[in-house]
Amino acid sequence: MMALEEGEVWGEVTDRSLEVLLERKGVPRTSRGSMMSIADGKKKPKKQPESAFFAMSAETVARFCRGFADMNPLYHNPGYAAQSPWGRIIAPPAALCYAETTNGASDGFPGCHTIWRGVEYDWKRPMFADEVVKCVTCLKDANIIRDSKFAGGMAAVQDYETRITTMEDEYIGAYRTSWHRFSRSKAKESGKYADIERHTWTDEELDAVWAEYHEQNMTNIQGSEPLYFEDVEVGTQVPYIIKGPVTLTSKIAFEMAFGAMGWFVGHELALKLWERSPRLPIRNEENVPEPPVAIHWTNERCETYLGMPGAYEAGHERLNWLTQMANNWIGDHGIIRSMNVQFRGFHWQGDACRLHAEVTGKRVVDGENIVDLKIWTQSHPRDQRTTDGQMTVQLPSKAEA
Repeated sequence: MMALEEGEVWGEVTDRSLEVLLERKGVPRTSRGSMMSIADGKKKPKKQPESAFFAMSAETVARFCRGFADMNPLYHNPGYAAQSPWGRIIAPPAALCYAETTNGASDGFPGCHTIWRGVEYDWKRPMFADEVVKCVTCLKDANIIRDSKFAGGMAAVQDYETRITTMEDEYIGAYRTSWHRFSRSKAKESGKYADIERHTWTDEELDAVWAEYHEQNMTNIQGSEPLYFEDVEVGTQVPYIIKGPVTLTSKIAFEMAFGAMGWFVGHELALKLWERSPRLPIRNEENVPEPPVAIHWTNERCETYLGMPGAYEAGHERLNWLTQMANNWIGDHGIIRSMNVQFRGFHWQGDACRLHAEVTGKRVVDGENIVDLKIWTQSHPRDQRTTDGQMTVQLPSKAEA
């Protein structure tokens, strides 16, 4: 049951809730069950194993990639992948996030809503399909913002880090997240998004988007042909891709591969979740309990609970779109080594999104050919900058060919 510590207030950001949360700062979190239960008011997690374990089967990798429409054969075709530099099916880079055991959506500040502020990834190498890895997540820090315009008052910031290694403790990568927590009712009262209207597409506008899919997403793919370090110049524009318009179906297609933090459940499992955490669910249009993740699936729920103009793409998809764009460009012989993303705005349901990158630097570090990129996303047709960030990729050299 989601009990409150003395002094905490359900659904409100308070100094007391911050104190309770910070008692978990730096504590290794390895229990998978914590994705549903660590917001239960306990000051400290129960004793947990030294590390959690995570794996993506080849079928899960393929299903996950179909969810955001990345048909890279490295993720789908065993025969193709066997002939690649990796020798086997690999998971897409951003899938590393699913190794985390807790995050700001379920940890602390009971009853408060959650949106992303930013994400950082480091990759030493890809994670392979069917590879069992070890992972540990820690709360790195948390603080309170006293005057958040979006939240209509106090909001919290929570930062986490997840480290992923092989069973032999070889470093694979790390995943760092930063989250906003806030009161749903106060955010609704703030009226920040009151002037935003949903866009209704004409057939001509949709035809233009479909044409971009063919011209950008389906043609500018490097594949098995190496992109060499020597052939890249500062100022090079990476071929952009387009995604959307975002729909309820597209969001569900993406989320169904893993389920949202253990909350993607129904029937008996949903009942067990409500019995353990009776304050967790929202009430849908039929007055039936649903997990809070269901808020961002429909326009009506976002209007009702958050005062937003409509449903929104929550961020996870955007990360995969960005790495899809980069991998289309660098091909099978390149590897994304890091990505840092700051979320600047929402993609509302019905919006399309263009994903861009530009080369800002080249360098050789310890024998590795590194290319620096600035990355960003632009909503369409609103033409709003919704993401800013940086990425580094490693490319082969002609001297090594």
